[in-house]
Amino acid sequence: MLERLPLNGRRYENMAIDQASLFIATGICCAALGLTMLSAWVHNRADDFLAGWTLGMLLLGAGVLLNYSYPADRLAIVAMAFTLETIGFVVVYLAARQFTGRAASRRTALALLVAVPPVTVPIVFGFDGIGIAVYNLVAGAFLAATGLQYWSVRAEARSSITALTALYVLTALSFFACGTIMLHEGSWVLLRHPDNWAEKFNAIMCIIGITGIGALSLGLNNARAARRHRDEARTDALTGLLNRRALFDGFSRARLDPGHAVIAFDLDHFKAINDRHGHAAGDEVLRRFAMALSQNLRDGDMAARTGGEEFVLVLHHASHQVATSTAERIRAIFADDKVTTAGHTIIATASAGVAFVSGQSESFEAVLHRADKSLYRAKDGGRNRVVTQLQAVA
Repeated sequence: MLERLPLNGRRYENMAIDQASLFIATGICCAALGLTMLSAWVHNRADDFLAGWTLGMLLLGAGVLLNYSYPADRLAIVAMAFTLETIGFVVVYLAARQFTGRAASRRTALALLVAVPPVTVPIVFGFDGIGIAVYNLVAGAFLAATGLQYWSVRAEARSSITALTALYVLTALSFFACGTIMLHEGSWVLLRHPDNWAEKFNAIMCIIGITGIGALSLGLNNARAARRHRDEARTDALTGLLNRRALFDGFSRARLDPGHAVIAFDLDHFKAINDRHGHAAGDEVLRRFAMALSQNLRDGDMAARTGGEEFVLVLHHASHQVATSTAERIRAIFADDKVTTAGHTIIATASAGVAFVSGQSESFEAVLHRADKSLYRAKDGGRNRVVTQLQAVA
């Protein structure tokens, strides 16, 4: 309907945007977002879910544009368009699973493609109304499932993921509305694009949803990348433990309360291992010791590699007996662990010095200094032993 409105002495025609234009705009939004995600993925190759998002958005955009670029009675083209869109929704769901750390197996991914034939087969055989109705219900189901995937990790960024989930669910409801109306009308043969209030609502919701979901997804990805860079700066690349900087930053202003302990470890004759067996073997020895450390960490404890073959373990709320037995257990596990490389068996050992906080709180540096002094006593006493500030253990 045309409506003439006077404005500043001139007359303009105000025409409502038709449904086809809305869906074409949706297709363009999908394609543009896909290219944006592709650019983000190129700069962050570790974020595999971005590649899935890129593929999914490009498939959706291509399907929508193909569908509205040809007459609706060209059923082979219509079938191809809805095939691309259905696969696009599957790929977006799989990308969400990657984002949440629940990546689907290849078998599961292929199994999800079973959603395609119920959409395309009826269209190919002339019952495009049935195929399109099923497509709307399938699309709604995948969007809702995608939203639930993000909701499961809402603790990561509660406000952003809540908004993201809401957009997925609202967009899913618009697809459910389209499918429900088509089934209620019982128009199994259309040979035209469906045209009702639900379709218009769906087109508008898709534009809003794609724009909002894209912005929120990029924001979440950027936040993850920033956290990952911070973690990488705090982590020893070889062992996966904290590095010296992270350890000292964590205790730079804090004081250790009574009941805490610091254990300083040093691998015995490590230079000789590198010289005799090579640095690759030495790196494996370091990883094995880091594994022994990690296996004996409790909640709240901190372990770090502070130098080439030097490690520090900070125990929270540990008695003298607990701290000493922990150091001895790590020493024994490492001594029993044999590293085989290039036909040679390497038996490495470690020495440890233990210092306790008792009486009153102390700075981390002061306690570490006492632990180092105990470590030097262990080295001087023959190595492969634990020495505390109170006594030698073995």
